[in-house]
Amino acid sequence: MVDVVPELLSEIETSFQKHTMSDRRLAQVSKRIRDGTATQADGHTYAECLGKNASKALRDVLTEENLPDGKLYYNIATRTVIPTLENNQKMINDAAADIQKVIDGKNKIYLNTLKPDFPKERVNGLIDKMTADDITLEQALVWIKEPIVNNSEAFFDDFIRTNAEFRSESGLKTKVSRIPEAKCCQWCENLAGTYDYGTEPDEFYARHESCRCTVTYINERKRESQNVWSKKTWQSTPEELARRANTQRQTTSVEERQEELKQLDSARKRAKRR
Repeated sequence: MVDVVPELLSEIETSFQKHTMSDRRLAQVSKRIRDGTATQADGHTYAECLGKNASKALRDVLTEENLPDGKLYYNIATRTVIPTLENNQKMINDAAADIQKVIDGKNKIYLNTLKPDFPKERVNGLIDKMTADDITLEQALVWIKEPIVNNSEAFFDDFIRTNAEFRSESGLKTKVSRIPEAKCCQWCENLAGTYDYGTEPDEFYARHESCRCTVTYINERKRESQNVWSKKTWQSTPEELARRANTQRQTTSVEERQEELKQLDSARKRAKRR
């Protein structure tokens, strides 16, 4: 039997490029990212647009005419849908990191950004649904419409959650926000708001079908540690700052290293005055 996947992948990529090039909303956000004026809300919009374009591309190509027996088999879905979503996640992570770097620079925050791993379990669950026994192609394509968009939004949410956690643990005061879209459902309305990281509701990062809520985080430059269970805060000790400085030494620039040393020197002076 002829392996149709390489040709399908090529056609999906071509279709994806066509849709992204004609997406005016995506073009506007991409320009702001390049100009260094984008916000994290723009990052969510970027993820949503990529999800819609990937969904269109998959539905353009995974048709009855192009698939063996007119069916989306598990092997084909795995080798076409997963690479498409992996590409989306990479583009979303890169854009989110670019946005965060500019924001950090303005706030004189010198920390790297973390890029989450691909959520294999979550995506495999989606593949299982679209290739279930006795499912028709029409039914399978339902799982390639909105769920692809939803998963792309979730990639950005993963970036927000991972970096909010990392920065909170690194000593920065971190807040996370969930901004509902206009006329959202009551469930989303109940989750909306701004919270100190670690105090947000359990379902804060969850999404239902067609959910367009925007999840972001912000940092204050002041280095501070917080126990999210007791809500007790305390200033970082000189030893802790030294540990962080040593950890970052191999990856930070001269400017970043100088800032770390200034903070360390200030902390030591405060300790002597006590």
